[in-house]
Amino acid sequence: MKKFLPILSAALLFALVPVGAGAQVKSAYFMEGSVQRLDMNASFVPLRGYVNIPFIGSIGVDVNSNFLSVRNFLYPSPDGSGVVTFMHESVDARDFLHRMRRNNHVDVSLRENLLGFGSFTRRYFWSFNLNLRSESSLTVPKEFFELLKRPGNGTYDMDRFRFESDNWLEFAFGAAFPVEILDHRVEVGARVKGLVGLAQVRADVTRLDVCTGEEEWRADFSGDISANVMFMDYSTRYGRMPLSDALDGDFGPGGGRGGWGLAFDLGASTRFLDDRLRVSVGLNDLGFIRWSSSGALRIAVEEQSVSFRGYDFDADDFDYDTPDDVMAVVSEPAALSRMLNATLNLGAEYNILEDRIGFGLLSQIRFCGTHTSSELTLSANFRPLHWFSGTLSHSIVQNRMGIFGLALNFHPSWINFFLGADYVGLRWTRGVPLPVGMKAANFYFGLAVPISRPKEGGCFPDRTRH
Repeated sequence: MKKFLPILSAALLFALVPVGAGAQVKSAYFMEGSVQRLDMNASFVPLRGYVNIPFIGSIGVDVNSNFLSVRNFLYPSPDGSGVVTFMHESVDARDFLHRMRRNNHVDVSLRENLLGFGSFTRRYFWSFNLNLRSESSLTVPKEFFELLKRPGNGTYDMDRFRFESDNWLEFAFGAAFPVEILDHRVEVGARVKGLVGLAQVRADVTRLDVCTGEEEWRADFSGDISANVMFMDYSTRYGRMPLSDALDGDFGPGGGRGGWGLAFDLGASTRFLDDRLRVSVGLNDLGFIRWSSSGALRIAVEEQSVSFRGYDFDADDFDYDTPDDVMAVVSEPAALSRMLNATLNLGAEYNILEDRIGFGLLSQIRFCGTHTSSELTLSANFRPLHWFSGTLSHSIVQNRMGIFGLALNFHPSWINFFLGADYVGLRWTRGVPLPVGMKAANFYFGLAVPISRPKEGGCFPDRTRH
């Protein structure tokens, strides 16, 4: 067990600690000087070539949820002095539970660029990136919050708890170039991604019945756990045994091979109305990752029961019953294939004042396996100087008014610095400053060194103006 815990902790760390579409800042979609927007559309050629600063060239985290907001869990206190949690007696249980979904999701995406560069030739723009990626998701059933807020005599069915996390290295090779379609210029791009799986963990509660009564609270549960960690060897684990023994694998170079995968980014963009209107489409992370049977662990946790009868004052101890060992059945290891969380971006921008100001509309749809989320982002994009651009945006559908996005990009000849976030709240709670109404949060930072311009007389003549 001790040997397994550091690996499991690393997977959880990717999911829970800020370092998403895997960490994409929508406010940067229409920023021509930004290197980061290549992650959203493979046809978006930057103004200049670039070399990312190793390990800090691009760092992004994206947290999306259908229920997790300060507004849902903190309420004004009855005396008006601050806020109280949803557990306070002044908060109506029906109102709180109405805000919860049947299945409450939290999705966390991480992208960190370790190495990256892009350069122009006469006809193409080429790019390469080595990224550390993580996609994690947690599902919590509504009955869990009902038990917390409104406990009573009865049975609560909470068998929809689920946690999953995939972590991998990504080698991305990309090319973008213009083509003529019906005498109209269209810029197209594609990136091929080779994936090396580092660790995956899944925990699925197949049964969790909590029975509450005046004399006893009882929980009956069972579930499945699967893991695949590079360099971990579980080959000697097979059959029925305590869960702690099943998780106690051996770590070393002779362990598992992790996983491998293949994915593609595809993009296209073009212009109409004397280049004032720009439309684009980008499909990202279309692919899969296959986790090897080498180093795989598949566990079925048997039916277990835990009971709690309160505090025994005579014995000065809690009165409860738990199994001596949580028993599990380890099955023969098998390979596991999983589709990546793909993202579809549809964008349109209308520009005025010789492209110094643009108004953009971006529709983003994320396909997360068990569920799909979508968001619409409106933006005003400013390019007052050839080396600076900024964006103000607002995302609707999942978020309320009072939340805006902000992105800044400085790109003179010697540096390319980017900073952006899509969800910056204008309303904050009193006392402890927390943003109100946000169900999502993200942050993106990038630092690169500009290099070559497009070749004189090449296929990207419009970029030589900048």
